[in-house]
Amino acid sequence: MNKTALPKTVKNTIEKNELLDKGDHVIVGLSGGPDSVCLFSVMLELKEEYRLGLQAVHVNHMLRPGDADRDQEFVLSICRKAGVPCKAVACDCAKIAKEQGVTDEEAGRNIRYGAFYDAAKELIDKGIPADKVKIAVAQNKNDQAETMLMRIVRGTGVNGLSGIGYKRKGEHGTWVIRPLLDLGRPEIESYCKEKSLKPCIDHTNQQPVYTRNRIRLKLLPYLSANFNENIVDALARLSASAKEDNDYLWEHANAAYKSLRREAEALGGAGGTDKAVVLDRGGLKKAEPAIRHRVILAAFQEIGLDQDIAATHFSMMDQVISGGSASAEVNLPGGYVMSVSYGDAVAHLSKEHENLAEQWALIKKTLTVEEFKSESGAKSASLWAAFDYGCICAAAGDATGGVARADAESIVLRSRQQGDCFTPEGMKSGKKKIQDYFVDRKIPKTERERFRLVCLGKEAIWVLNPFSGWRGEINEKYKVTEGTKEVLLLEISSEL
Repeated sequence: MNKTALPKTVKNTIEKNELLDKGDHVIVGLSGGPDSVCLFSVMLELKEEYRLGLQAVHVNHMLRPGDADRDQEFVLSICRKAGVPCKAVACDCAKIAKEQGVTDEEAGRNIRYGAFYDAAKELIDKGIPADKVKIAVAQNKNDQAETMLMRIVRGTGVNGLSGIGYKRKGEHGTWVIRPLLDLGRPEIESYCKEKSLKPCIDHTNQQPVYTRNRIRLKLLPYLSANFNENIVDALARLSASAKEDNDYLWEHANAAYKSLRREAEALGGAGGTDKAVVLDRGGLKKAEPAIRHRVILAAFQEIGLDQDIAATHFSMMDQVISGGSASAEVNLPGGYVMSVSYGDAVAHLSKEHENLAEQWALIKKTLTVEEFKSESGAKSASLWAAFDYGCICAAAGDATGGVARADAESIVLRSRQQGDCFTPEGMKSGKKKIQDYFVDRKIPKTERERFRLVCLGKEAIWVLNPFSGWRGEINEKYKVTEGTKEVLLLEISSEL
């Protein structure tokens, strides 16, 4: 494909999928790599024809010292040359990932879209209608193939097989669009070369450190060499076919959702929160699984859970909806719950999780032993715990391979994660998996997600128990003793 043909392909994608209207304001996610530079170039070519307001947003993830700053300067320079405003946002992605207990990939995505939506909100605040604001991102046909394979190996259903959509509704009433989705990576790279765009190259993309990279570097080439040399196109066709079926099922599911969803005034109170959707349990029970599961998914999407609901979760929800119990519940990721009570099935966010997400803050102070003795006398009514700061710092040093201070970023309050460990009170050596700790304490599986951990890396230093007024258990290794020289005082800021 030559450089004149590629913009025509993009324009066809835009028109076929109704991605742009005349007079739209387009925010281009511009990393500086080949895909985003190609997208930016094509948007410049279409700017006059579509009378577009055009601007760019660049996010510096600070993951590649030196290279990341060069990428940022490159993006700013091509935007200056094109006369297009560009907002550059720098965030310490690794630090944020650690604080949130997520991967660098997930944290990076959240940071990017947060920056895009911030830019969109600024336009809306200036009076531009939200539906005229489009956020253009540069996923292509190869990204689609990689996403499909990631989902297939994880056991996806028809929803997942539909792949990446050409557009989706974003925050603030905006739209996220993907104009390059009908182009393969070789075509994009060829276009950049022909137009002498000289995009930045992220060499970490050639390192098999993430699942997507391993699929790109190992699985796709293997499938192409041994099974189907046109595997990317084949997966794109599978995605298109699955989308047709999925759209049909969702059309019926949305109609069922409207009929099974209770009126708004019937909401509230479930789990002690107004973040709830009440559904007709009897109607759900009668629905075909393909429709029932989509109705449930629509309910959770309405209150904020739009991913991470797996087949096992749907199976458990089917059991409680169809079972004979007057009341039961299933715990889902992120503190979300499906509860049944007589004729109702309620999708809601648990009160405990809502408190953590919206109200809790972890206050950290380093004190001398004398200061601690003076301050602790006034804290009998608050939720706090004291630790030997020297032991905490030693553990932080072990984790980093050197001497480290346990700063505010290294200790986080979060839900449990796979691989977490803990040394219970009275255990003089070694440590337990947090799962084994729950077994020893006879905590039912259905209740374990309600616990909160204060962690240093994967080690819990304080386990907060929702069934004892949140007063939990301190890690034996970090207790204050007669030999303690400095005290780390941790306090939960809100009343629980």
